[in-house]
Amino acid sequence: MSITGVTNTVDTTGSSSTTGSTTTAQFLDTDAFMNMLVTQLKYQDPLDPMETNEFMSQLAQLTQVERLQNIYDSMANLETTVETGNLLDMIGKKISVDGNTLSEGDEFTVTPSADYDKVIFSIKNLKDESVQEVTRNKGESLTYTNEGTDNVQVTAQAYLSGAAVDSTVAAYRIVKGVKSTDSSVVLVAGNGDEYTASSVTVIKN
Repeated sequence: MSITGVTNTVDTTGSSSTTGSTTTAQFLDTDAFMNMLVTQLKYQDPLDPMETNEFMSQLAQLTQVERLQNIYDSMANLETTVETGNLLDMIGKKISVDGNTLSEGDEFTVTPSADYDKVIFSIKNLKDESVQEVTRNKGESLTYTNEGTDNVQVTAQAYLSGAAVDSTVAAYRIVKGVKSTDSSVVLVAGNGDEYTASSVTVIKN
């Protein structure tokens, strides 16, 4: 009984090609390969059964597929380990993130685009919903640091003689931990918010 051989190649992205004649498919794992082999045996011509050397060749290819899968799994695990190790160095540092939620120790910085005489920070406590205002006059620090234990949301507005002045703002959050997910490794803030490494543009000690 003639059976077309199957070979597999694996790259670091997890994709593969299965070639018989010119057929291309997704990676053929061990279970799928075994099912295919059992199906071949089940439906072979009883008058022209598979020869022993053909059967052994199929088993050898099954072993090859399993080894390739193990290699790919090992490479994926190694990549996650390396990425996690690199990000562990960021624990305790402040990273620039989108949003205006601050945990304890996080910062919110305002940069007026023109002359100003004061900046008013509005701080909303996310636990009790209370709101307070903090005024910083020109020459004083325009960075608000959340020194409380409750999470807060911060907004700010710059003024010149009572008129609003356009400003840019930036939130800096302390990295409290590193977490490995199914698809990537993320940085974790004090309240549990997660940020991918690719989303970090600025790092402060």
